[in-house]
Amino acid sequence: MTMDDRHCHFSHEWPEELSRKPSIFRNADWRECRSCGAVLLSPTLTERIEAKRYKIAGLLTPAEIKAARTRRGLTQVEMARQLGVGDKSCLRWENGLSIQSKAMDTLIRAVILFSDVLEAVEHSRQSEGGLFSDH
Repeated sequence: MTMDDRHCHFSHEWPEELSRKPSIFRNADWRECRSCGAVLLSPTLTERIEAKRYKIAGLLTPAEIKAARTRRGLTQVEMARQLGVGDKSCLRWENGLSIQSKAMDTLIRAVILFSDVLEAVEHSRQSEGGLFSDH
């Protein structure tokens, strides 16, 4: 197998549920097999594709999730517990090992925009009258 270095525009096809339109990445680097056409992406191109995936899906990037957590002064475990997810979830989101759901992304954004929202939700869970009590 002989791999050739490539440097030009790279077209990436997305899963149909994400986008029917391919993305073109200009000035991209990758390696391609002469005989079978197998492609080996450079780390930089891989990062660019992943960043575009988050943008197309309308989700916070791993760096944005980490910034939101650190702005609130929370550890990954503390943030996960406040969001009601497993202890390793924030670690996986921040390292790009898994992608948060749209619903979880919405909750993370709510926490960013309204820092006391989780405390208010927890208080409503513990109050005697529940969510709709007058006290």
